[in-house]
Amino acid sequence: MIFSIKTLTFTLGSLELEGYAAFAARGLISLALLVAGWMVSRWLDRCLFPKLLERNWRVTVLPTLIRSFDRPAARLVWFTGIFLALRALPWVPVFIPAALLKAYRIALIFCLCHGLYNASSLTDRLVAAFGPEVRSNKTLLSALRKLYQLLIVILGVMMIAQESGLPVTGLLTSAGLVGLTISLAAQDSASNLFSGIMILLERPFRIGDWIVVGDVEGTVEDINFRSTRIRALDNSLYILTNSSVCNTTINNCAERQKRLYRFTLGVTYDTTRPQLEKLMADLTEMLTQSPDVYPESVLVRLTGFGASSIDLLVSAYLRTADTERFLAIQNTLNLNLMDIMVKDKVSFAFPSTSVYIEQTGPKAQS
Repeated sequence: MIFSIKTLTFTLGSLELEGYAAFAARGLISLALLVAGWMVSRWLDRCLFPKLLERNWRVTVLPTLIRSFDRPAARLVWFTGIFLALRALPWVPVFIPAALLKAYRIALIFCLCHGLYNASSLTDRLVAAFGPEVRSNKTLLSALRKLYQLLIVILGVMMIAQESGLPVTGLLTSAGLVGLTISLAAQDSASNLFSGIMILLERPFRIGDWIVVGDVEGTVEDINFRSTRIRALDNSLYILTNSSVCNTTINNCAERQKRLYRFTLGVTYDTTRPQLEKLMADLTEMLTQSPDVYPESVLVRLTGFGASSIDLLVSAYLRTADTERFLAIQNTLNLNLMDIMVKDKVSFAFPSTSVYIEQTGPKAQS
């Protein structure tokens, strides 16, 4: 050691001071340590860490850690200077050095947790192995960062409590019992939470998609950890719990690349075969020449004879996945179909009932 400290005594090599001279020497040493800690902290904050950030690191995690521990490291050096400066003073009470050491260790824990808290962007590395849709999910990234920060805060509080002499084991036991009670009372909430995480990870749908979940059909407006909000076509809002969404078959209509235009056309029984053949040929030509229809998908066939009509199957795929665009194209095709029916002099069939009255000879005369 360069110097040794005793009660009102200061020794530096062959120099030995006592009384007020020793007290003044200790005060100067304390002031020097305080100034040195402040200068080193300023050097770290303004010189060392900025230069480290300017370097090209092969490990991409290092810049994040350097940026996160810039201020905490400078403060730790400053706290170290204060601690050494106070320890250099001639404290008379015995408990003061021990209290200073405990306060310094608490400050060390605080600076460490502060740096880790600032490095919450490291959670982005957890989803780096997933696809671009998961990596670009801002809701998931924000949730992971908040969870990481919460864990750091809990860890820091526990370490500070243990350093302060609080019964951490008892607190953990009590917290475990309370957590068990809460988890048993909130099983549905936990199920919705994990289901929400799975929805955010797997991305079966996203905000703005048109989906069908059970009996609910509409546009997804919001996805959170508890529920999913769906706006139906009649503008009503459905709020579905995530657990119910995960337990139901999900039809994501937004993932379709085309829409199916299909229905059964019923014509009257007085329609002749030439009229039927002409009608089917005209319908096929109309659909094939439409720019909104895939020509190879057009199908017009006589499929059966119903109770009141001759049934024709009309089917084709349209070049759109958007619902509003599909309805517009369907409207145009239906109007064109009506024009063809009028041109070919074929009538639409509708449910009808024929009643036959039979009369017998003797009863009819009476």
